[in-house]
Amino acid sequence: MKRIIVLFACVLGLVGCGGSLSDEQRKKLREGMESQKIQQTSDSEIVTAALERGRIAFQELEKEKFDQTKASVLASKFKMKIRWIIPGSSSALDVENQLIQAYVIGAETGSTQDNIQKVHRRQGEDSYDSLLYSRPIVTPQPDGSVNVKGVWNLYMSKKDVILGIGK
Repeated sequence: MKRIIVLFACVLGLVGCGGSLSDEQRKKLREGMESQKIQQTSDSEIVTAALERGRIAFQELEKEKFDQTKASVLASKFKMKIRWIIPGSSSALDVENQLIQAYVIGAETGSTQDNIQKVHRRQGEDSYDSLLYSRPIVTPQPDGSVNVKGVWNLYMSKKDVILGIGK
């Protein structure tokens, strides 16, 4: 154990060990160690961070006027998968179909807010590996109701959300 601590201190440049690291190498080493630090986060912190991350990415989509070609650039930037689904789409996943149906029903009562969902690996399993932020695009109708044109679905990995917490 003592040997590991001395080696660790040597690598960080805290004690002289005969080797020399440049300031840039020390900085990269510290950054690498920081990214590997064990971090405890609660489920609610993860969901809250994912919701915030989804809202920020959606604002960027809005700035780009929901351009499909620019959505792929934003997907890379935010490390997420972005999909546009319209009602009745045959390419929609089960969870996307359920969400769009909920938005269509919610549009009748005026409830079309953004949403965050945990995406489970297998049906009935407690653990989840990603989160889905969804937000509908609606148009007002002359009778005062709204029409759901489609839903933006932003998938993000749980790992990326956790790594983004505190940055």
